[in-house]
Amino acid sequence: MRLHQPYCVYEGQFSADICDRIIELGENVPPMHGAVSNDPENNLRDSVVAWIRQNEEHAWLYELISGFVRETNELYWNWQLSGPEPMQYTKYGPEQFYTWHRDQKREPYDAESRWPGQIRKISISIHLSDSDAYEGGEFAIENSQTSVDSLETRQKVLTEARTRGSAIVFPSHLYHRVQPVTSGKRQSLVAWFLGPPFV
Repeated sequence: MRLHQPYCVYEGQFSADICDRIIELGENVPPMHGAVSNDPENNLRDSVVAWIRQNEEHAWLYELISGFVRETNELYWNWQLSGPEPMQYTKYGPEQFYTWHRDQKREPYDAESRWPGQIRKISISIHLSDSDAYEGGEFAIENSQTSVDSLETRQKVLTEARTRGSAIVFPSHLYHRVQPVTSGKRQSLVAWFLGPPFV
């Protein structure tokens, strides 16, 4: 799929107060090791995650992020969306990482899931840490507007998204990664917005 707008970076979109509130929510739910379903050896990812599920306490966050993603979608893609999955608060410490991956699975969710027939269409990653709170940990994404023969230009490191409160909104089928953190702690909020499959 060739996109006129392959991804969007909103530098400093969310205030320090909003970032602090999200961190507080994430720190108050049980943490678990980040895992990938088709990676039993845990070679693809090393991080700590916590699930901020949709409920009355978290309603403000879901309204804020959902509204922002829908506005971006209307501006650039205009895809049919139904809503988000639970949001993921993620922490990366020294030597932790997430290798190249994409958020969209090969097949829609099955009939037994909470989202039968739906696929991930749009992802958002919000940077919650101060930029000087860690080293390494850059977010890189596939630049689908360049030739597949040019690996160096095919991947784009989004250094401008390192500012606290910055948001990256992108189609869920694009490959992306978090490079290893070398020191400190990197915190983020990730969400995936679902919709019917593309026809």
